[in-house]
Amino acid sequence: MNAVVAQTRRLAVSPYARRLARERALPLEALRGSGPGGRILAADVRAFVPVAAPVVSPDAVAPAAPLSLAASRIAAFATSVALGALQDLLAALQSTGNVYAIDDVLLRAAGRALAEIPEAAKVGAASVALELAGRQTVFAMIPEMSLTSLRAMRLAALVDSRDETETPTDLSLRLLPASDVRPMMMPLLAGRAMRLTVSLNTAGDHAECLLVADTASVDEATAAAWLATLKSAIEQPLRLFV
Repeated sequence: MNAVVAQTRRLAVSPYARRLARERALPLEALRGSGPGGRILAADVRAFVPVAAPVVSPDAVAPAAPLSLAASRIAAFATSVALGALQDLLAALQSTGNVYAIDDVLLRAAGRALAEIPEAAKVGAASVALELAGRQTVFAMIPEMSLTSLRAMRLAALVDSRDETETPTDLSLRLLPASDVRPMMMPLLAGRAMRLTVSLNTAGDHAECLLVADTASVDEATAAAWLATLKSAIEQPLRLFV
């Protein structure tokens, strides 16, 4: 037997009160009897006042949280870059005592791409933030700067604990450890119009480049053109060394 039904049957209710309660769709359990032994009388049914739901002023209703526009304004582009010509050139230069790392070339190529696609440089003077372990260091991309000078600046930044994460730049650059696993999406960092993530394969002959751009700052066509320019510069690296 249902427990609620059993409880209802045990209530002391006058027949007329029961009929009134049924007509008014009032649960007997909500009534308090004033008759002998707590018997519910017709007067108790008539006197029952249901608890009204609290009235909320329209002004007090919290507005619905607006849909985030961050995701809708993010564009991502990917390309595979052949590194064969660059690796051959780096090996030839190393044999003459001129040692350069892929980081130096990426910084140089990013700066060159910003110079050739000026619409991508929204902060002012073209600048790139190199993502290091737990911090960032910013490089002003001066077109006339030699790769040797850029390398010297990068090496100095490695031993400097200065963090320039709060400095706005056009681009942040992250070089991932060599792996056959590459990211499909990366978050855009605060204060950056674009973010370039470069993942070398284990053989070292290809790099997967993922560019994430804030289309409120850099439109999709410009971001795609910038990445194409970067790819061309790396695959034809001689011009990066002059």
